[in-house]
Amino acid sequence: MGVLTPRGKPFYGWTIAGVLCVFGAVGVGLAGANFALFIVPMTEELGWSSSTFGWAFFLRFLMILAAGPLIGRLIDLRGPRLPVVGAVLVAGAAVLWLSRIAAVWELALAFMLIGIVGMGRANDLQAGAPIAKWFVRRRGLAMGIALAGTPLGVAIYYPVTQALIDGIGWRGALTALAISGMAIAVPLALLLRRQPEDAGLLPDGDTPSSGEARAAARAASDQERSFTRQEAMRTRRFWLMLAGFTAMTYGLSTLTIYRVPHFVERGLDPTLVAAAISVDAVIAVVASVLLGRVLDRAPLRVVLLGGIAVGSLCAVGLLLAGSVFWLFAANIFYALGFQSTHVAQSVMWANQFGRRHQGDLRGFTIPVTVGVGALAFPVTGYLRDVAGEYTPAWFVSIGALVVAGVLLVAVGPVRRGA
Repeated sequence: MGVLTPRGKPFYGWTIAGVLCVFGAVGVGLAGANFALFIVPMTEELGWSSSTFGWAFFLRFLMILAAGPLIGRLIDLRGPRLPVVGAVLVAGAAVLWLSRIAAVWELALAFMLIGIVGMGRANDLQAGAPIAKWFVRRRGLAMGIALAGTPLGVAIYYPVTQALIDGIGWRGALTALAISGMAIAVPLALLLRRQPEDAGLLPDGDTPSSGEARAAARAASDQERSFTRQEAMRTRRFWLMLAGFTAMTYGLSTLTIYRVPHFVERGLDPTLVAAAISVDAVIAVVASVLLGRVLDRAPLRVVLLGGIAVGSLCAVGLLLAGSVFWLFAANIFYALGFQSTHVAQSVMWANQFGRRHQGDLRGFTIPVTVGVGALAFPVTGYLRDVAGEYTPAWFVSIGALVVAGVLLVAVGPVRRGA
């Protein structure tokens, strides 16, 4: 795996990957994917509609649109430590506030605070950009480990969250999740560093002793040209990737939150639904690491398009949902589709445009893809309120994923050194 440097010491990049994995897991518990479990009990107590929660998620991503470029530049200049610590503390305080809300404006403002520090899907920025700087040859595997945090968090936090809601109510559950999340993530985040050069290393743990050897290793690690964001934006493939990943994010976002209430409305027990999502999350953790290794060897587009196809099968499974079999099948399709596209997207941006300016580049692209993709939340909620069911939204999801596949095929193979 290349865990050790040529001098026989553990390469610190793997510590970075591990810490960012934990950060991703904790992010699920801080009004992340687990918030889907709160929609039903909060609706019953507060009398809000499904679209109310959809708009709250959309407002969170509007804040990401504003904050993403600033967070990206900060990561390039100072590293991920400050952005991660700040994100956990602010998001934790916002979740504590959510445990005491009584009005819609409080829900909206709390979610906006979570978004302004880059939590939620946008924590890909805090994870993906640093990994791109620490790894080149082993980038796929390292990215797979770091981004396995989200499904790992789902596997842990979904059953824990449901148990807390059942035991102490949704308000008590939010309080417990906020306090524990801050206690876990903040101390670990202090271990984060900006890039290997700051520790006298090169990407992947290379530590040549002579100046000539160091120059040769640096040239090898920089075989991919590093584009500035402005340079990247002047290329055709940048805009094809941005449009393709935006459509992909929209399609998958449609499936992310509303799977849970959809299954409950189809008559399945909420505890069973939480268990099914936890099972597919475990599969996604394993798939993330395995796919990471595959991405270091196989054509990236094959993995990416395969993931989009499998994500579409999740929507098909939701159309057929009503039995335990389709509950588990649809969630497993979602896990494999989401995680493979998740990892492949982060690797593709780094491979196409280099590692040095990934913070600035992804600080622009993530808010766009996630922010526009977040329209899926209010649109899906609206379609549910109008149609009385989620079926129309699943057809919209399939259409968006087909468009994404067509656009990303047009990008062409990964280009290094050009």
